[in-house]
Amino acid sequence: MNLIGIILGVIIGVVIFLSIIVFIIYKKLKRFGNSVGFNKLNDIEELIKQGEYEAKYNKKNATGMTKLLLPKIVNDFPNFSESELYNKVETSLMLIFKSLEEKKVGNNEELVLIKNNLNEVINDYKQNKISVLYSDIKFHRHALKYYKKDKGAMKLTISTSLEYFYEKKIGNKTISKKEDYKKQTAYTTEFIYVYNPLEFSKGETLVGINCPNCGAPVKSLNNKVCSYCSSGLEDINLKNWYIISYKENY
Repeated sequence: MNLIGIILGVIIGVVIFLSIIVFIIYKKLKRFGNSVGFNKLNDIEELIKQGEYEAKYNKKNATGMTKLLLPKIVNDFPNFSESELYNKVETSLMLIFKSLEEKKVGNNEELVLIKNNLNEVINDYKQNKISVLYSDIKFHRHALKYYKKDKGAMKLTISTSLEYFYEKKIGNKTISKKEDYKKQTAYTTEFIYVYNPLEFSKGETLVGINCPNCGAPVKSLNNKVCSYCSSGLEDINLKNWYIISYKENY
């Protein structure tokens, strides 16, 4: 047998071997598909489409440990109102959405501890010519995720599910159009309640509070005048629920 014949024989053998491997893999995949109810490739494609649909239209879960945390909170603070806290969550998120739409925070007391961070987002929107619009906002569920009592304050982290029509533009280009579908989403927020201002002022910095005259940060509740420009500072009643952080869960 000459060299060409040997080469052809090897090639034919390799082709036959690969064909057998492909056939075996096909049979196994077919048996697996039948075992889980997929008789056609279209079934898999349909399942993917269904997952995308559910991600867009199905309500998100507000995950947390409410049943575990609530007794601890009530034991520490008998006057704690779960419904009052959740009302604060909804009010604060609504004000945040409005601030992002209008690209200004204003003098909303509810946002006093998050004003600086929110202004950073708004400045980024302005620099990049981003505009957003929220409409037909509906809240679904709330759940307590984390609780901490320390240094004269209690902090709570809350998970919230909601829906809204959302539109986003960069310049004149529409990135997300509100008519496409109603967005189902969830947010995680953190709130603080200072029940002992004197104890709290010893160990915490009020990150979101600034002097109304020069804009310098106020570092202590005990400060009656600004340490930078000596302007008088109004007393801040922190014996209330205030949002200190928020983020959308993707």
